Amino acid sequence: MDSAGAERFIFTVATGRCGQSSLSQLVANHVPDCYPAFEEPSVEPILPPPFAVYERKFRRRFIETHELLGRGKILTAFECGDDEYIDGIVAKRMRDIRRKMKQRPASIYFDISKFFARGLHKGFTKAIGRYALVNLVRDPVANMRSFLNRKKTFSLDNNLPEARSNILQLTFSDMNAGEFYLWSWCELNLRFEAMRQSGQVTHAVEIRTEHLKDPARMNAVFDALDLVHSPLRPLSSDNTNLEQDFSETRVSASDIRLFERFMGRLPSGINDRIAYLQNYDPWKLHRLDPVAAA
Repeated sequence: MDSAGAERFIFTVATGRCGQSSLSQLVANHVPDCYPAFEEPSVEPILPPPFAVYERKFRRRFIETHELLGRGKILTAFECGDDEYIDGIVAKRMRDIRRKMKQRPASIYFDISKFFARGLHKGFTKAIGRYALVNLVRDPVANMRSFLNRKKTFSLDNNLPEARSNILQLTFSDMNAGEFYLWSWCELNLRFEAMRQSGQVTHAVEIRTEHLKDPARMNAVFDALDLVHSPLRPLSSDNTNLEQDFSETRVSASDIRLFERFMGRLPSGINDRIAYLQNYDPWKLHRLDPVAAA
């Protein structure tokens, strides 16, 4: 056991809206010696509605803070290169991990969160040394459309494309909302590749969102991560958009046209560095005809 009470750490690179909840269910159901931390620290309100809304806001500000989650001042610190601040937040997270690993004994800590690669990764790398890494990735056009359906504030969970901390730095003054999410998709895939090649990652695998419902593929992924697990069963086909009264994610021809325009503004060679984009055809994937859509 190491100082955090866990023999191994696994972290996830994810844009969000790409299957984190489903991956957490699979780990919880089939990997007994693993603590699956789904976007922790989470807020579980005690008060009933409508007071729970105010309790959640208070706790996110003062207890299970945005910074501990991996947003807020973490994004600013990452952009400005304030490693000392990030290290301090990670030290607090490590204390929380020690407590949870004692409450639920396990030798593997699996952090399933979209926030790790948005700044916290710098502090965790120094705190624990070597770790395994999962790139949880969804079709970029569907991922963009899902975020747009949610009408979320982009800057709540992301820095801006021009930030000096980015691998892919782009001028954003003429970007629309969809392009911001396409940029984030590219940036996080590039960060995964950079971490994978850093020499500190023991295992690196990619899970595509559609593979989460394929037991054979997920058995192979868990094997590749050296996880002792029971045979995986298919997940249910729940749609979290519909459960929460959001529109179903339906990609349109205009979404794909936007993707194509965005790809045209990328620096030469960027798309060659992202494995998912090799042989990627959004028209074929979404069964749309570019000629008919013209």
